[in-house]
Amino acid sequence: MNEEHHSFDEVASSQDEGRRSTGRGRRRGAPRRHRGPLALLPALLVLLVVAGLGVGGYQGYQWVTSNVSLQGEAADYPGPGTGEVIVEVSEGDTGTDIAGTLVEDGVIKSPGPFISVFSNTPDASSIEPGIYRLQREMNSADALEALMDPANLAAYRVIVPEGRRLSQVWAQLSEETEIPVEDFEAAAEDYTSYGIPENSAGTLEGYLWPGRYDIPEDATAEDVIAMMWAPMEQQLVDREIPESQWHRTLTVASLAEKEVSRAEDYGKVARTIENRLAGVGEAGGTPMKLQFDSTVHYVTGSADSVATTDEERATDDPYNTYVHTGLPPGPIAAPGGPAIEAAAAPPEGDWLYFVTVNTETGETKFAATWSEHEENVAEWQAWEQSKG
Repeated sequence: MNEEHHSFDEVASSQDEGRRSTGRGRRRGAPRRHRGPLALLPALLVLLVVAGLGVGGYQGYQWVTSNVSLQGEAADYPGPGTGEVIVEVSEGDTGTDIAGTLVEDGVIKSPGPFISVFSNTPDASSIEPGIYRLQREMNSADALEALMDPANLAAYRVIVPEGRRLSQVWAQLSEETEIPVEDFEAAAEDYTSYGIPENSAGTLEGYLWPGRYDIPEDATAEDVIAMMWAPMEQQLVDREIPESQWHRTLTVASLAEKEVSRAEDYGKVARTIENRLAGVGEAGGTPMKLQFDSTVHYVTGSADSVATTDEERATDDPYNTYVHTGLPPGPIAAPGGPAIEAAAAPPEGDWLYFVTVNTETGETKFAATWSEHEENVAEWQAWEQSKG
């Protein structure tokens, strides 16, 4: 909040200092002001509750101290509230954290009543991080209920899955935020303006972190791109991947993300890529083409499927790894954390081939020799025939 505010202790300290500096404190023997019987009511309530027995007395004490201050003021607003205020609940916030935010933003009067009702509401833990539209001076119970209602989100909630190419991400974001696809495309042209290093692909494909976002209603395409690049950059930095290796790492990670469906296989795919590029084992030191169908799908723009046609595999494009040796110019989709981890530190192994033998379970078999790979391919073909 922009309003300046001071605590009671700060004000009291200031008053005491003023009295000391002027010498005009209460004269010795001056009559005291009588507070009257009503002023003693909160303290009497506390004493009566403490005198109670067992758990009931303790719970009553908690209620009184949470809802009535010893100065006689109610600790909660009566509600229902006025105006509008935007409140953000951050990832990992506890009930106490949320209460502090609500007090700071003027939604509730003090944290005690909110914490109390939060603790006694089993579904309160279902409050998700996000930006919410509430009112000022709400009753704590009403504020909690409002936070538990997704209808009060003051932002577009968008969940971008791993493995989506940029064109798919733009289409999804446009549909869910009403920002035109053309705005995203234009905003992405100068991708280095967001702090993304210049790369050989000349694009930010693969550089936007997949995940859940609460996008403010007034956000621009530039705002959204910056919002999605920030966590991807953090992922790379946290894993201590040198900036010079970001592009290669994301490229390998995107291939792993698209080639297999089980995270446990990402590392083996990454190692297979490195082995083929290095020409290990049967390759005899000669680099092998990756021959990944996922890169063909990226070129043709066709829907993802298990296989490709001869005509598609013959398409002459830098991203087609059936035609060109080496990695494609850049990522072909947005990889998630496990795929990035696998690309940064793949396990040791001598694999040169792999095939998914069951597309329903995602079971994938890896092989170091062509003969072993042929057996795995035969297993996949038999499974396909069994499914008609």
